[in-house]
Amino acid sequence: MVLHRLEQMMIEVVEKVVPSVVSVTITKLAETQLSGVVPVKGQGSGVILTSEGHIVTNAHVVSGVQDVEVTIDDGRTYRAEIIGKSKVQDLAILKIDSGEFAPIEFAKSGGLKVGQFAIAVGHPLGLGATITFGVVSALERTISNRQAFLEGLIQTSAQINPGNSGGALVNTDGKLIGLPTAMIPWSQGIGFAIASDRIEDAFEEIIQTGTIATPWMGIMGATLNKGIATHYKLSVNQGALVLEVPQGPSRRAGLKSGDVITAIDDNEITGMQDLRAAIFKRSVGDNIDVVFYRGDEKQDVKVKLQSAP
Repeated sequence: MVLHRLEQMMIEVVEKVVPSVVSVTITKLAETQLSGVVPVKGQGSGVILTSEGHIVTNAHVVSGVQDVEVTIDDGRTYRAEIIGKSKVQDLAILKIDSGEFAPIEFAKSGGLKVGQFAIAVGHPLGLGATITFGVVSALERTISNRQAFLEGLIQTSAQINPGNSGGALVNTDGKLIGLPTAMIPWSQGIGFAIASDRIEDAFEEIIQTGTIATPWMGIMGATLNKGIATHYKLSVNQGALVLEVPQGPSRRAGLKSGDVITAIDDNEITGMQDLRAAIFKRSVGDNIDVVFYRGDEKQDVKVKLQSAP
């Protein structure tokens, strides 16, 4: 009986969410040895955010494209305009003609718990709407590459396949908790999604400016806990542990790998979530007061935020 109720719940969630998830077909020019420059098609997914036809997807899905088409669940296909995007945040907003669309409902990703169910809905490999089921495996993950620096990610065991990028990660109420953005190709059950709270914050800025002017202090870090503090014999057991300091504001200010940030502008920092929240409340060009521990010594510096590269 319990399994039957779970099965029925899953069916209801799928029926609710699928109309809000679209297939994104892109055409870009590629150079080949035999034919020269030829158009090449690619595939991704997107999620309808408004009844006016705004759609969110990943920036890498529509990077360098010549043409974008969106196919909704009932088979209708639209030419899409790229309203704006941020490569750093790997988010893009598309716009299709107004119509009778089914926008997805948002959930607050800040209330997520590790272990709760997660359902991924997308259009992998152009096969049509596909559903995978898993759990929220971890929160506050960070991944980066040459183009993007993504923090606060949801890690999920719901299978994310090629073409799922830009689709929906939803809870058992059928509400959006994240946007699948990356998978580890040599592993199974390790995928990442941009949290819904970040998508909501970014939407209006992209609509208004075409991008996201993301304030950046220039560190890669992890949330410090008692276990890590004990292992590395640190003098404090909570804060944001600095792992790397690339060329940028924090390096110029003198922060180093191994420092533990405990406060920004008199606000206590207990981990990376606090640090991100403090940074996102500020603007590019602002100076922030950073209190940190280097070994047993408490220090402070001013860091001037710059736009994320």
